[in-house]
Amino acid sequence: MQTLHVKPFSKEKLIEGLYRQFPHRKVQTNLGTVQVRTSGFTVTGNVALKLNPAKGTITTNTSADMAFVYLFFCLPLGIYILAKKSKTKALEEEVVAGLKEILEPAD
Repeated sequence: MQTLHVKPFSKEKLIEGLYRQFPHRKVQTNLGTVQVRTSGFTVTGNVALKLNPAKGTITTNTSADMAFVYLFFCLPLGIYILAKKSKTKALEEEVVAGLKEILEPAD
């Protein structure tokens, strides 16, 4: 989980920028959340973005952040998520770098 502090922004501008920045990824904007995913449905290939445009904060969330919850409720899925943690972190870092390019960081 990472939190970015940027200048206040427009949600529409951010979503358009995500589509341009990640043409090889699937950007979903359903149910009030924004997600950057790999092409198919995978547990480890998903970065959810919690946006607060008025304050200029973006918080990322991945399945690796909740791996112990998955371990407790579903052991095989939790083990799979822990095994793929490096791929999930790499995707999260890619998304954070793209967000920094799209939006200017706050001073």
